[in-house]
Amino acid sequence: MTQEKQSTTTTLTVATYTDEAIAALSRRWGEPDWMRELRLESWRVFQETPRPTLQDEPWRRTDIRHLDLAAIAPTEAGGSLDDLPSDWAALMEDPDVGGTLLHVNAVTVHQALADELAAQGVIFAPMGQAVREHPDLLRRTFMTQAVVPADGYFAALHGALWRGGTFLYVPRNVEVPLPLRAVTWATSGQSTFTHTLVVVEPGGRVTFVDEYGSQTEEGMTMHNGVVELILHDGAQLDYVNLQDWGRHVYQFTHERALVGRDATLHWVLGGMGSKLTKSFLDATLAGPGATALMSGVYFADDRQHLDFDTQQNHLAPNTTSDLLYKGALRDQARTVWQGMIKVFPGAQKTDGYQANRNLVLNRGARADSIPGLEIEADDVRCTHGSTAGPIDPEQLFYLMSRGLREMEAKQIIVEGFFTPVLERIPLESVRRQLEEAIRAKSVRSP
Repeated sequence: MTQEKQSTTTTLTVATYTDEAIAALSRRWGEPDWMRELRLESWRVFQETPRPTLQDEPWRRTDIRHLDLAAIAPTEAGGSLDDLPSDWAALMEDPDVGGTLLHVNAVTVHQALADELAAQGVIFAPMGQAVREHPDLLRRTFMTQAVVPADGYFAALHGALWRGGTFLYVPRNVEVPLPLRAVTWATSGQSTFTHTLVVVEPGGRVTFVDEYGSQTEEGMTMHNGVVELILHDGAQLDYVNLQDWGRHVYQFTHERALVGRDATLHWVLGGMGSKLTKSFLDATLAGPGATALMSGVYFADDRQHLDFDTQQNHLAPNTTSDLLYKGALRDQARTVWQGMIKVFPGAQKTDGYQANRNLVLNRGARADSIPGLEIEADDVRCTHGSTAGPIDPEQLFYLMSRGLREMEAKQIIVEGFFTPVLERIPLESVRRQLEEAIRAKSVRSP
C-alpha cells in the first residue's frame, strides 16, 4: 500500500487562478515542462471560451447559472481508507480483480497490481505518477488525440487544473484475465478534477472498472473529469464508469474513445448521484471493422438533473456501433439524453443503432430523449428509437393480481427494466452495487 499525506488545501478558487499560480502548482507537483505548457495552454483556451448558457445548443436543457466557480477550489487534500464508508472500503477486498487503485480526493492511498501483469508491461498507476515516470507514453496521448482543451469550456478548465486519476496501459497482445478497478472518493467539500487515460496496444485485452462517489454534504462542489480511451488495431476494452456523487456535486465530463481497425469497445455507464451532471460521451470508430457498444443506466430522483450527450462517429467503412441507454426518474427530477450517429463521407457499410428508454415514475418528473442521425454516405444501415412513459399498467396489474403489493410490484418492474443493461456488466460486485442503488431509489416512498 502506498500512502500520501497532504495537510492543506489550496486557497485559490477557479475564479482566482493565474498563469503564475498554475505554473507554480505544476512545479510543486514535479511535472515535466511539457505538462506545465499543456496546463498553461489549456488555461489560455479556458479564458477565451465563453461559459455555456441556455443559448448554446448542447446546453439548451441544462442550466448552470447557479454554479459559482468563485466558491470552488480544486483540492489538494488527501485521505485514507478510513474516509470511506464500509461498503466502498470493501471494494478494495474484491478477490476477482487483478489490480486496484484507491484515490481519496486527489491523492492515491492504495495501489496494487498483480506481479505477473507488471512483468508483462501492464501499467496501472495514479496519473500524477504516470506523468513523471512514463513521459514518452503520456506526452503523445494526454489530451492530444481523444479529448483536447478546445472541446469545450470544462475540457479546457480540466486541462489547466486536473489532479489525480488513473493511467492504464496494456502492451501489444497482452490479455489481462481479471478486471482492474479504480475508486475515487471525495471527502467533505472537496472538488475533484480527475483524469482517466486508457491505452490498449494492438491485440491487447482488458476490463477496467472506474468508480466515483462521495457522501452528500452542505454547500457546492464540482467534479470536472476527462476520460480518454485509446484502442489500437485489434484491441478489446470493457470500460465501466460508475458515479454516485453526493447531491451537492456538479459533475461535468468530457469522455471520448478512439477505436482502431477491428478493435472492440464495450462502454458501460452508471449514473446515480450528483446534483447536476452534464457529460459528453463520444465513441469514434476510426478504423475499418471497429465496433463500439455503449450501454447506460441512470436513475434520478428528488431534483436531480442528469444530461448525457452521446456521439457515435463513424469515420471508416464497415464499422458498427450499438447504443442502449435506460433511465428511470421520479419526484421533480429531470433527465436529458441527446444522441447522434454521424456517418462521415466514405464510411460505407456502417451499421449504427441507438435507443433510449425511460421510465417516468410520477407526473412531476421529466425525461427529454432526442435521437439524431447525420449521414454522409449512401450505403449504410442506421436506426434509432426513444421512449419515455410510465410503468405499464398491465404489468402492474399482473403482478398485483398474484399477491404483490403495489410498491413491491413497481420495484420488480423497475429492476427488470434495467436488467438487459446490467447483464452487460462484467464484474458481479459492480452489478450488485448498481442493483442495490436502483432498489434503494425505487422503493423509497414519494
